[in-house]
Amino acid sequence: MKKQLLFITLIIAAFLNASFSSLATEPDKEIRITRNSSWNFEKLKISTNGDLTFNDNYTDVISLSEDAYLKISMVSFGMKRKLYISSDDGRVVYRYFEGSKEINFEPKGREWMKEVLPDVIRNSGLDLENRVNKIYEKKGVEGFLSELEETDSDYYKSKMVGYLLKNNELKKSELQSLLREFPYRINSDYELSQIYKKYNPAFLLDMELSTEFFNSLEELSSDYELSQVLKSVYKQNDLDNGTFSLFIGAFDDISSDYEKSNLMKMALKDDRLTNEQLRKVLIQVEDLSSDYEKSQIIKSLLHENGLSTENINQIIELSHSISSDYEMTQIVNSMIKGGMLNKENLDEFNNLLEEISSDYSYTGVLKGLIEYEKLGTERFDFLMEASDNISSDYEVSKFYHALLNQQELTVDQQLKLISKAENISSNYELAKFLMEASQKMDLDNDEIYEALVNATQEISSEYEYGKVMKVIYAHRKDR
Repeated sequence: MKKQLLFITLIIAAFLNASFSSLATEPDKEIRITRNSSWNFEKLKISTNGDLTFNDNYTDVISLSEDAYLKISMVSFGMKRKLYISSDDGRVVYRYFEGSKEINFEPKGREWMKEVLPDVIRNSGLDLENRVNKIYEKKGVEGFLSELEETDSDYYKSKMVGYLLKNNELKKSELQSLLREFPYRINSDYELSQIYKKYNPAFLLDMELSTEFFNSLEELSSDYELSQVLKSVYKQNDLDNGTFSLFIGAFDDISSDYEKSNLMKMALKDDRLTNEQLRKVLIQVEDLSSDYEKSQIIKSLLHENGLSTENINQIIELSHSISSDYEMTQIVNSMIKGGMLNKENLDEFNNLLEEISSDYSYTGVLKGLIEYEKLGTERFDFLMEASDNISSDYEVSKFYHALLNQQELTVDQQLKLISKAENISSNYELAKFLMEASQKMDLDNDEIYEALVNATQEISSEYEYGKVMKVIYAHRKDR
């Protein structure tokens, strides 16, 4: 985990640009830094303008542009010191103060400058890009990491890593060393994510390096920042199956269903997604705790073309993890509209249907299957068997009415339907259905006529029984 810094940067009032070539025409720059530890309170103020050139170890200013200056004020252990460096006809001029009194720059002022200037430059961004390049050229990545360790500001640390990657061709071993160190030295998720988002292609050169890259993402504690990094990784790189697996695996570090589902939706919309990669995404979808987010992803998938039989079966299996009747019904209806059911996956689909607890929703799904041609001759028998799961007399009666009105039934199917009607326990609903059946079915067929008459024996109400028998005899006579 990230270590706690000994010094906490509390205030940064303004930033300096990394390149000071543009400062000559800009207003003065000022930075205030307050550091507090258990043993000292330190207040630092840095003001500057113009172009400044430092010696190699950043302990002195060797030249300044016309009207350029650097002013350093520090209060430490209750003592106030101030150093003012300016230019006079190309000559560097130093003025040194302790308290309100100016004293000779040599030797005390120079000693203090050598002590404080490297820290000031390190934590103010002065000459930052040039300094990073110098450090890498002389001391390599190890030297750079040491300098990164000495820098307090996460903002400048992030900039430093960015400059290193932008301006230098790092070897694989150097990239590995960098990955193993810099994420643990930057506390701010935001600043860390800026590096990952902009420079991730540099770390995805092969599987070994990619593995280290994705492992290092664990240092991002913000779900939002991690999701933003992963989005940039996916958009900026053509991930092969191995790297894609690492990308998908990184979803485990995101606790927010919203952020995680957004990543999944992004990947699922991409035409580059292979069937194997799709399978891996669907495995991750199952871990979402939100029925809404899960169903949104599944429904978006159901609108895609070219899904394989394996993918469809996996979607059906995935849908079992949804507990919401509403979301489940939406998914099932989308499957029906998309023509994704067939004789081979009918059993799996039926198992899915049985998880809908609402009679209203369940009946609505069955009605949508009445005209579903892909089930062929097995469709009617499937619907008859499925109707056994409807407990509401009103809903099952409504469904049988729909069958009567929307489909040409064979004699055998008519007989099966009459037999199933006996499941209706309500006298009113059963009588209502049998009266309509008497009008729609062929009562000249003795089997159908006898079946209808036998079905009326389930009606215990004499009033409802009489109504049905009148209709049956009337239609029998008319024919």
